[in-house]
Amino acid sequence: MAGGSEAIELKIDSERRILKTTDDECVIQLEVAGRKKPDEKRKVPMNLAIVLDRSGSMSGAKIERARQAASVALGLVGPDDTFALVVYDNSVETIIPAGKVKEIGELKSRIQQINSGGSTALHAGVTEGAAQLRRYFDKEKINRVILLSDGIANVGPSSPTDLANLGRELAAEGISVSTIGLGDDYNEDLMTALAEASQANYYYVKDAEKLPEIFAEELGTVKSVVAKNLRIIITLPEGIIGKAVLGEKEFEFKSGSVTLPVGDVSAGQKRRFLVKVAVPAGEAKDIRLAKVAMEYADADGAAQNSSVEYSAQRTVDVAVSEKSIQAVVAGNVAVVSNRLAKEEAVALADEGKVAEAAERLRSQVEANAALPSAAQNDIIRTEQKVLAQRASEIEATGGMSKRDRKLIQYENYQDKKQKR
Repeated sequence: MAGGSEAIELKIDSERRILKTTDDECVIQLEVAGRKKPDEKRKVPMNLAIVLDRSGSMSGAKIERARQAASVALGLVGPDDTFALVVYDNSVETIIPAGKVKEIGELKSRIQQINSGGSTALHAGVTEGAAQLRRYFDKEKINRVILLSDGIANVGPSSPTDLANLGRELAAEGISVSTIGLGDDYNEDLMTALAEASQANYYYVKDAEKLPEIFAEELGTVKSVVAKNLRIIITLPEGIIGKAVLGEKEFEFKSGSVTLPVGDVSAGQKRRFLVKVAVPAGEAKDIRLAKVAMEYADADGAAQNSSVEYSAQRTVDVAVSEKSIQAVVAGNVAVVSNRLAKEEAVALADEGKVAEAAERLRSQVEANAALPSAAQNDIIRTEQKVLAQRASEIEATGGMSKRDRKLIQYENYQDKKQKR
């Protein structure tokens, strides 16, 4: 079932399109996508602050590539945009105060003078980046901080909880923070917490050579925003019980409704949510399962809203119900199950429970193998190999390496945000 609006396309489907007339459960898939408008010039101005780690660990090639990445970002700033550059080690310094980009050669010269040394006051760096954005803040702009770090925050607030709280506070203001973790020594829990809490992007970059490319990718996403502050509101009819938004622990149904804050959506970008509901017994051939509403501001800042209702059929024949499985939706449910299994394996490995971590991954391999044929696809088959390989690596090395932990966290974030 398709719907949506001029800027956002909404697709709704369910794991089974025909439910049993006895008590049943159903997974409803909601997918929103920014409509592509390749010939339309961007209308949403960008209010951007780059926040660079210049601590001692960033010496050599890292700081050189960071300088190149900042110059790439500067070159992508348009006449209606504002730009700021903040650097931090044990203290914070604003190299380029927020403002319109003028005399770009002189600004690039300032960037080339950035050197490494000191500790990592990450929280203070992000806080100053946000302060620079506030000088030109406008709710109709894209207000984005891009944070780069290669180390563990060790000056000021430094836990994932601290940074998640900062992310939520900034998101409430209309500011988002995309995070880029470089190498294998940064805290991936902290970087993912900050990005997710502020409804932005997270990148794991093993090789500093790729930093300019990552900055260009992130700014390309920002520059193509077609809808701002998208929210999806799911309201269930009387009798339908919301069980969970799969893989999204922070969202709970209250009084038969749940709101999913998606944030800004770029052209071609997709977000998918899987909503599990309980359906009471009934003889009716059709049953209404949910009303799905969308609210956002378009590229011109005008408020937009739309809604659609989703229904399923019912049958007394269990076999008919099982044959109505939708392969794509069932496969996506399996992908979420894999993500949760990997998260559990990471937690077990962190506790030193190596055998249990490997077993959790192997049990997920078995669960995938037992899926109905309709749910088997190339993605699941690929993940089967990855899960088995990770289990073997954990057993062989007696734990989880920094690199593997970061890869798992990054893959999980990409899966959750439908970027893979």
